[in-house]
Amino acid sequence: MLIFGSIIFGLGLIVWIAGEAMLLAIAYRRSLAWFFGCLFIPFVSWIFLLLNVKQAWKPVVIATVGFIVTGIGYWAGGLEFLR
Repeated sequence: MLIFGSIIFGLGLIVWIAGEAMLLAIAYRRSLAWFFGCLFIPFVSWIFLLLNVKQAWKPVVIATVGFIVTGIGYWAGGLEFLR
C-alpha cells in the first residue's frame, strides 16, 4: 500500500502545483502586484479569486482536486515525513 499511496501522493502533488501555476499565470496577466501578492502573501489568492471568478475558477478547482488527491495518497500510503 506504501507504493500505491506514494504514487497517488506524487500525482496529486503534480496536479496541485499545476493548478497553482495556472492561477499565478492568470494573476501575472492581470498585473505584477497580483502575481507577487498571490505568490508571497497568504489569502491574497482568495481575494484574487473573488474578484476574478470568471477566469480563476478552473485553476482553483484543479488545485483543490490535486490537494485532495495528495491528502488521500498521504493517508493511503501511511507516509510520515515529520518523524
